[in-house]
Amino acid sequence: MLLLYCKLLDDTNLQQSSNKKYPDIPRVASVCIFRATYGADDVTVSARKSFVHSIDGCMYLMKVLLKGDQPVPRLFSIVRNIHHLISAAPESIPIMDKILETLTANGDEEDGCSFLEKENDNDNKKYGLLEVLVATLAWAIRSDPPFPGGQYDRRSDLALEILRALFALDAGKPTVPLPSNDAMTEIGIMLCEILRLSNADIRVYECKLAVVTLLLNAPEQYSGYLSSNGGIKPLVDIMAYQLSVVVVERTGSSAEDAAAVVPILLALRKLCQSNASILQMVKNEIFPPDLDEEFQGKVKAEMKKEQSEGQSKAKNMAPLDAPRGTVRWKLIRLMTWIDSTVKRAACELLWTLCDEDATEFVLRTGFGNAVHFLGNKGLVPLPAGVNV
Repeated sequence: MLLLYCKLLDDTNLQQSSNKKYPDIPRVASVCIFRATYGADDVTVSARKSFVHSIDGCMYLMKVLLKGDQPVPRLFSIVRNIHHLISAAPESIPIMDKILETLTANGDEEDGCSFLEKENDNDNKKYGLLEVLVATLAWAIRSDPPFPGGQYDRRSDLALEILRALFALDAGKPTVPLPSNDAMTEIGIMLCEILRLSNADIRVYECKLAVVTLLLNAPEQYSGYLSSNGGIKPLVDIMAYQLSVVVVERTGSSAEDAAAVVPILLALRKLCQSNASILQMVKNEIFPPDLDEEFQGKVKAEMKKEQSEGQSKAKNMAPLDAPRGTVRWKLIRLMTWIDSTVKRAACELLWTLCDEDATEFVLRTGFGNAVHFLGNKGLVPLPAGVNV
């Protein structure tokens, strides 16, 4: 039955299904394949293995993915199947890669595959799963009308599914070398384009959150690209909004708090650690330079007290400059959050922004907020019996 659904995916005689008078049979077939292979019970697992290792299973999916002219809901359903296979059956990744490389090298893409731009008709360059997904993402973001389109435009769903598939693809093949420089560059271009889009539409913002998750596994060289192409300020804006959701609105549970803020905190810390200019950019956004003179005046007054604790020469209990409602105030609030993952992520980012200097860390965040983190690092003594 699965192979029958596959044949319905690729049946060119069903092109009339794009007409509103008829059901979109290829999309219905794709949905049936997803429902038949999604799950962990024995029957579903067996069906999934049968689909992946059959002669035509992945082949039909890849051929439909390469079609240039088809409804977005159908393409979304195809990508959802691919995302599921990447996650639940990693052995399908090299199979899909090989099929796409063969199809694109031989020029067998149906309808010319409008997503792939070849330099000329004799270009026999191979395109694997990563390249085809990124090309499809580029089409979804750049095609008319301007992204994300009207109320019933599903290109945002397609883009979101592709971003999640790319994250799963990275997690599914950790031992495989990095993609080609061309592929990495195209991914970087698309991520920056998405990050620079307006936040006015929630659909765009959801895509941006998916970009943040993808950046958690990004190679270090991506930091320089994001820095020079306007990708850092949008990430700081995302952090500011997520902090407001958690610290000010407080509508979620502890687990929801972690899901909301931890990815962006970890992503920004990783970028700051890999690139000094990004560290300075992020630090300037959280601790504005125009307020530095006032802050330094408070530092001098504090240091005259000649108090010290461990490797910190300061012992101010509260932050010297963190007015209520500012991004730094919200970030510092997370240092004593009930969820340990949230607390650690916030502390690690602030620690990085302070150049891992215990004195600056205490001056900016307050000894009361910093003591447990510094104790964990062995930089200040903790009272006996305190768990680290």
